[in-house]
This record gives sequence, structure tokens and C-alpha cells, in this order.
Amino acid sequence: MKKTIINHGANLVILPTTQFKTLHIAVDFSTAVEPENISARALVSYLTAVSSARYKTQQQVAQKAIDLYGAQYQTDVFRIGQTHHVRFTLQIPAPTYIVGGKQLLTEAFDFLREMIFNPLTENHAFNEQVFANEQQSLINELASVKDDKSRYAVAKLREITYDKSGMRVSASGNEETVAHLNPSGVYQAYQNMINDDAMNIVVLGDINQQQIISLLEKWPIVPHQAKEEKEPFYRQASRLHLSELVEHKTSINQAMLTMSYQLNVKPFDDQRFAVMVMNSLLGGTPLSKLFMNVREKESLAYSIYSRWQHDTGFLTIAAGLDTTKVRQTDTMIQEQIKAVQEGDFDNQTVDAIKMSLISDYLSQRDSPASQMEVAFSRLLTRRETSEQEWIDCVKSVTADDIQNAAQKISLQSRYILLPEV
Repeated sequence: MKKTIINHGANLVILPTTQFKTLHIAVDFSTAVEPENISARALVSYLTAVSSARYKTQQQVAQKAIDLYGAQYQTDVFRIGQTHHVRFTLQIPAPTYIVGGKQLLTEAFDFLREMIFNPLTENHAFNEQVFANEQQSLINELASVKDDKSRYAVAKLREITYDKSGMRVSASGNEETVAHLNPSGVYQAYQNMINDDAMNIVVLGDINQQQIISLLEKWPIVPHQAKEEKEPFYRQASRLHLSELVEHKTSINQAMLTMSYQLNVKPFDDQRFAVMVMNSLLGGTPLSKLFMNVREKESLAYSIYSRWQHDTGFLTIAAGLDTTKVRQTDTMIQEQIKAVQEGDFDNQTVDAIKMSLISDYLSQRDSPASQMEVAFSRLLTRRETSEQEWIDCVKSVTADDIQNAAQKISLQSRYILLPEV
């Protein structure tokens, strides 16, 4: 993957392809997760989604997107390990299919530059009316988590799992912090993002590389001092005692059982492929033990899954179930883990899971977003694994590898959400 440095301040990767009839541009700002700046950065993404100095209202932003042949513009925030990201994306029809395509490309990059670098401000603060509207929108979004028992339970599990305070908070912050933000403080967070964040740009489509570079060189990208970028992967020491919380809510009629297990495989250790297969066997696919035995065979849960987070080293298990079945389900989950640890699984199922993982991996070829995500991951981690190497590593996972991976997991936290009696 070829990387170009723009204005000594941004990494650019261009993915030339004629596979799609669309052109995709994504600009990513990332920094270390800090609890005091997460909410402000999330609000920055809301504010820059709906206005700029030139396009002062959401309607004007939408109209400009329509003028760009129905472009799709959006912003987002998310976390990868211990890094926090604000991302701007723009999708337009491929200029090669448009009469006057060169002009469309220029206008698209000008629009994105405007939305990122020229926010609607007054006296070194965001516009008060737009700020108030978007602040309330973000508060409403954060409040809605309480109405989704699955999201709420996983969020509460996060709070009791991580030692580092910044890792306990949602990538969008929390209601209380957002409510206390002000236009000048969030503008300062925006300035910090523009001036100090690592900036990565990925462009995918049927494009001329030099043309893209020329357009980006006109952007006011801030040169960065040479400094070591934050390692995205997060790992923490194993706890000696289980963190556990049981909570009751009146607004639900089903229970949620969630557990977090530590699985501290080093980020680029080849064992990560065994962990991927092990997680799929345990609860990551419809062929898994949790799905087949806990849900289908014993009918203990309405939903159940396991998910391994490569960026943090934790494996999460979550189940939606009746209140009366929590204890029995917990016991059976531990039995399924023990079965995998002891090698109680057949090669036919493992082979099917490997093929499913490889099929899902190869399907990324058909998704512009997935291809771009791979490029961003390589920029962030400064590591590349070729497609064939990835496939070979999955295929080479043995039954012993799966057992060894399962034997490394250690229960760290349990959160149970129950209906109010």
C-alpha cells in the first residue's frame, strides 16, 4: 500500500479501481482517548455535519450535496483501542461517468474542505443556535441507549471492565458531559483536532493520483511535528477479583446477561488467528456452541453471541433471556467455554467456520467502505497482512491452537440487567 505525505501533515492512500461507479473520500482525525475530550469531539462531528461558514444551515448543506449529483456526506466518531476518531466521508458518482467530471471532482474536494476546515463560528466559538440544536441532538442520541437494553447492558459492562477511565466511556461521551459543554470550549476541541490529531486520508475510485494530490495540496492542512503516534491497541493487566454489577430497570421485560473475558494475545501475534476461529466456534456464528446449545437446543436465550475485540484484548459474551433463566444460562455458558478448552468440538464444524471467516473476509472486495477500512487500519497500525497471508493463517489454525486460545480467557466482569419486580 503506497502512502503519500500531504503538506507534511496528512497521510494519503489512493486506492485506484474501476470496480465501482462511485468515488469515495474519507478523512480521519485520531488522537489518544481522553475522558475530558471525548464528548466535545463527538459534538464537533455533529456540528460539522450540518453547517459551515459558507453553508450555514443543514438545508444548504443538503442542497450542495444534491448539486454534487446526489453526493452523500456524513461525519462519525468511533474508537479503535485507545484512540478516538472523528471521520468525514463523501461519496460522489465517479467523475469518469459524468460530463464535466473534472469540475465535479474539484467541487467535491472544495466542499469537503469547507465542511472540515471552515466551521460556522463567531468570536472563536461555534454559532450558538447551531450549537444548541446539535448539543440537544447528541444528548438525545446518548439518552436513547437507555431504551435499548442490549446497547445499555454492553455500555454498563464496559464501565466495570476497563481500568483506564477513557476506555469506560462511549465514543460519543455521556449526557452529563455533553450538557455542560459550551460553544467556545468545543471550538477549542475542534482546533486541537485540526492542529494536533494524526490525519489520514483515503480515496477510492477511478481517479488520477496526481489530480487528487493537487487538490489536497490546496487544503489548509497543518504541518505536524515529527512525533511517535499513539499505539492504538489497548491491553490491561488481569484483575485478581471479578467486577460484578446487577441492576434493575422498570422499562424492560427481559433480562440481559453480559460478561467480559480477558484474552491478552499480543496484537500482531499469529495466535490472533486461532482466537478468531475460537471465538467463532464459541459464539461468533450460527454454528457456534453458544448459539446451537444455549439458544437452539436448550432454549435458554432469545439471543446470544460472543465477540472478540482485537483492539482491546477482551472477549464479550451477551445474552438476552428470561429473568428466571439467568443463573442456568450463566452455568451453561461456562460449560461451553470449558468444552472448547478441552477440545470437545469436531473438525467438520471448525472447517466450516474457517471457510465462513474466509468468505466474509473476501467479501470486503465488494464493499468500498470495507476496502477503505482496511487501508485506514494499515495506516493506524503501520502493519500490513496480505490477503493470501491472512487466508493461509486462518486455514493453518489447528484444534490444539483453538484449545490453547480458549485456555487463555479469564472472566473479568459480569453485568446483569433485570426487570424491576
